[in-house]
Amino acid sequence: MTLIHDPQTEPDRTEPDRTGPGGRAEVRRLPAEAWHAVLDAAARLPSLRAKYEGFAGRAGELELSDLPVLTKEELAGTLDDLVATARGRAHGAYVYGSGGTTSAPKLSLVPTGMFVADILDSWRPLTADDVLVNFNTPGRLWSSHNFFNMLAHQSGSVVVPLGSVDHDELDEWLGFVERLGATALDATPSQIAHILQFCESTGRPAPAFRKLLWTGEKFGERALELTRRLLPGAGLHGVYGSTETWVIGLNGPSCPVNTFHVLPYQHVEIEDGVVLVTNTHPSSVNPVLRYRVGDRGRFTACPCGRPEPALEVSGRDDPQLKFVSILLMPEDIVESARSVPEVRDVQIALFDHGGPAERMEVRIVVDPGSGWEAVEERTRQRILTRVYRLGWAVASAPGSFAVRAVERLQVNPRTHKTPVLVREATTS
Repeated sequence: MTLIHDPQTEPDRTEPDRTGPGGRAEVRRLPAEAWHAVLDAAARLPSLRAKYEGFAGRAGELELSDLPVLTKEELAGTLDDLVATARGRAHGAYVYGSGGTTSAPKLSLVPTGMFVADILDSWRPLTADDVLVNFNTPGRLWSSHNFFNMLAHQSGSVVVPLGSVDHDELDEWLGFVERLGATALDATPSQIAHILQFCESTGRPAPAFRKLLWTGEKFGERALELTRRLLPGAGLHGVYGSTETWVIGLNGPSCPVNTFHVLPYQHVEIEDGVVLVTNTHPSSVNPVLRYRVGDRGRFTACPCGRPEPALEVSGRDDPQLKFVSILLMPEDIVESARSVPEVRDVQIALFDHGGPAERMEVRIVVDPGSGWEAVEERTRQRILTRVYRLGWAVASAPGSFAVRAVERLQVNPRTHKTPVLVREATTS
C-alpha cells in the first residue's frame, strides 16, 4: 500500500468533466425513483412538511437539483419525528450525537446495523486474521466506537474495544495489545499521532500495526509524517462521513488521504464547490436529501485506478472567521505558520472572541532543539506579512496577536480530534 499521499510524487490525475449548469456536478446519475422515495419520506415528517410537500406532489416534473438544500438546523429539528418513525420500524436505531451542547445536543438516528454489510461490499480493510484495537471513545452518544466494533465483527476479526487511553497509561496498554498480537488500529488521526509521538519521545518501538483505520478529521501533515517514519509499512484506510449521513465514502492504501470513493447508496452533488449528500438506502432513518454536510470538494480521478469519479474533500464550507474587524481563513494562518521550517504543528486559540478585548494566540509545536523564542518571532512575522490585512489590523492593537511554542496542542477530550481553532475565555 502507498501509505502516504505525497503531492510531489502523486500520479497525474485528470478531473472528470462533470460540471453542469450553475457550477453543479454529481458523482453519477441518480435514478428518479431513488430520490423520490427520500422526498416522500421527508414530506411525511411534520417538521419538514412545509419544506417538501409542494415538491412531493409534482416530483415527476422535477430534477433532483430543483429541490432545496437541507441544512443542519433543519435536520436537527426532525428529532422527535424521527424517533416516532423509528419506533414503528422492524429494525432498531441508535441515537448518536453530532454536536451542540449537553443541554441542547444535536442528535441523529442510525439503524443499528449501521449499513456495515453494505459498506463491506465496497470496502473491506479487515480480514479474519486481524486483531483490531478500537481506540475510539465509547459512550456519550459517540458513534465511531460502535461502528468499528461492528465492522470487525462482520469481518470475522478479533476486536479489542479499548477506547482512548490516558497519556500516563499508554505504555502499559500498548504492551497489552502487543501481547494480543494486534495487527490493526482504529482511531482519529490525532490519536494516531499521539501514540506515535509517545513512542518516539520515550524510545519505545511503535506497535506492529499493519493497518490504520481512521475517521473523524482530516489526516493532517503531522500525523502523516509520523506514520511515514514510524510505521512505514502500515496501510491507511479512511472513512468519510457525518453522524447525519453516516458513511459517505471510503479510501484505501493507494488513495490520497483526502480522496474518497462514494458508496453506491450515497449520492453526492457538488454545487458551487459545496458537498451535498442524499442517502438513498431504504434503511436510512434520517431524511438525508441534498444535505449540506459542511465541506467543500470536487470530483476527481483517483490514482488507485478505480474508474469511477472520486470525491476530493478540500476543506470546510465557509470556514471564515472575523477577528479585529477583518475576515480571515484559519487555514491561511496555519499554512503561513507551517512555512517556517521548524514548525511541526499549529493551532489557533481565540480569547474573548467578538469582544472589545479579543485576542488570538497561534500555538506551534517546534522541532526539538530549536530555539523556540526565535521560532516564535519568525512565525509571528511570517503570519503577519503573509495573511492579507492581518498585519495592518494587528498594528493598531499589538497585544491582540501572539505566537507561542507549546509541547502539545489542545485535543477535544470527547472526540480526541485536534481542532484547528479553539475558543477560550480569558481567566482573571
